[in-house]
Parts: sequence; C-alpha cells; structure tokens
Amino acid sequence: MRAATRGVRGLLFACAFGAATAVPARAQTDVVIVSGLGGEAVYAKRFTAMASSLATALHARFGVADSAIVWLGEDSTYAEPHYRGASTRANIERAIRQSNERSNGQLVVVLIGHGSGEGADTRISVPGPDPTAGDFAKWLAPFGTRRVAVIDLTSASGDAAAVLSAPGRVVITATKSSFERNESHFGEYFVRAFTADGADTDKDGRVSLLEAFRYAARETARFYENASHLQTEHPQLDDDGDHTPSAEPTGRSGDGVLARRFFLDAARATAATTDRRIAALYAEHAALEDQVEAVRVKKATLGSAAYDAALEPLLVALARKAREIRRAEGRP
Repeated sequence: MRAATRGVRGLLFACAFGAATAVPARAQTDVVIVSGLGGEAVYAKRFTAMASSLATALHARFGVADSAIVWLGEDSTYAEPHYRGASTRANIERAIRQSNERSNGQLVVVLIGHGSGEGADTRISVPGPDPTAGDFAKWLAPFGTRRVAVIDLTSASGDAAAVLSAPGRVVITATKSSFERNESHFGEYFVRAFTADGADTDKDGRVSLLEAFRYAARETARFYENASHLQTEHPQLDDDGDHTPSAEPTGRSGDGVLARRFFLDAARATAATTDRRIAALYAEHAALEDQVEAVRVKKATLGSAAYDAALEPLLVALARKAREIRRAEGRP
C-alpha cells in the first residue's frame, strides 16, 4: 500500500497544475516588496537577495506581471529587475496609493528587514523616517473590501497583526509579539515557499498564503531544533478580521480560511469566482482538500494500512479534480 501511495503522489505531480506556467492577465496582482536597512553588510546582502528572488519567482513561476511588481530597497541605484527605488516612507506610501488608483485586483505588501517598536508603532527600519503599522493601516484603509495581504517578515513584527487586521485582509507576521526581537529566519523560508518546491502541499501548481505560512513556520521550527536553540520567533496569521492572530491556522474555520484561497496568480482566482463552471470545480477541489486534511489529522490514531487506504482515493480524486480545473482554464 505504501508503494501505491507513493505512486499516487507521483500522479499528483504529473497531472496537477504546472507551477512554472505563466497565466494570462485577466486580473492583476500588485506586489509591493520593501527591503529595509541592513545595518551590516551581511544583512543588507540577505535582504536584497530575498527581495530579488521573490520578485523574480512571482513573475517567472506564478505569472505576476513585471509592471505589477514594485521592489523598493536600500540602494536607490541597485540595477535589478523590478527595483523601483529607495525604500523610503514616501516611496512606500506612493506605491500603495498607486496600486489602489490603477487596479481593482489584489495587493500584496511584503516587508523584509529589521523591525522594532510596539503596537501601532511597530515599524520597519528604512532610509529616513520609518513607516509604522499605524501608517500601513492608514494607507490601506482606502482599499475597502479589496483583497489585501500584508506579509511582515521583520523581527519584532508580532504586534502589527492586531493593528492591520481587517475583513478581507491576510496579515502574516514573523513573530508573535514585539518582544521577539532577535534575528528572524521565518522570512527566508517564506520566500523559499515561492522560489522552490516544497510548499505546494496539495500539488495543484499554486502556493496559497496559507501553504506558504505553514511551510515557513514548519521550516523555522526545524531550523531551531536542528541547531539545538530555543526558538525565538513564532509566526502568526490573521485573516478573519478579529485582530487576534493564530500560530496554527487550520484553513477550515477562523484564521486561515481566506489565506487558503489567497493565491498570487490572481487571474486564476478571478476565474474561479466569475466562471460558474470553474467556480464549481474549485468548490469540489476545496471539499476534497478538507477530506484529505481530515484524514491527515487522524494519522496518529489510524494504523498505517488504514491511513494509506483512506488517503489514497482522496489523493487520486484531488489530482483528477486539479486536472479538470486546468483543462477548464485552458492550461496544458
């Protein structure tokens, strides 16, 4: 049975979505990536590498338009694709405002760097005055019910979740509070969720924000465990607008439900809501995901044979449903 299950997982890779397939632009995802001051050369290099690799992957692997990716960083003369200038408070505010003015799609804001402060004063270190969580809340208020995600990968970012929480918004922080001020590793793993394979747990060729969060949280915990160090950062996610983030969102109720359906390839997400036939397929796919998750939760109480027997037909059905969606969307 184990061999059969491995074969089924191979089938998932073969017949699910192609992760590298670019999608036609029917609805835009705007991405604003902010890499702050490094302070030391090692951090400046790391923050730049994270921002650059994320921007490249979002375009090359997930079809986000080049023109929709704005990377603001420490060096205003940095000659990289997607680099648009210095990560000053004024430039960040301008990039967010321009997104709201030119598009009715979804916005993703990613903050990379050193963080500090508490509550609404939680901030990222950038050239000049530092923008705070309160500033971002004000800048994002005009977006109303438009889908927005704020991914704060800075140290001491935890308090930002409660400040930025709102209906229709996903907020992810690298820490659970402002007191977790040590160097953060969560951000590197979160970026890796989009630049490498491993985070796409349902093998549908896409990486949801929930999948990226879970992957990065798991790898962060593993990093500390392997190093035999006390874990000094505990990532959080809020997407139900209650200002109370969760460390372990399930995606079935409460936190994680929106993040589970939040993909950076917005064209597919739009098709799933505007085409009734495709919407029905996505709903069926989601129901199968729920069934798979329900079986996995019981893994510890089921014997190996019973677990494999319960999981195998669901994985097959999930792969076939993914193939149906791919065909319905006109993708190879």
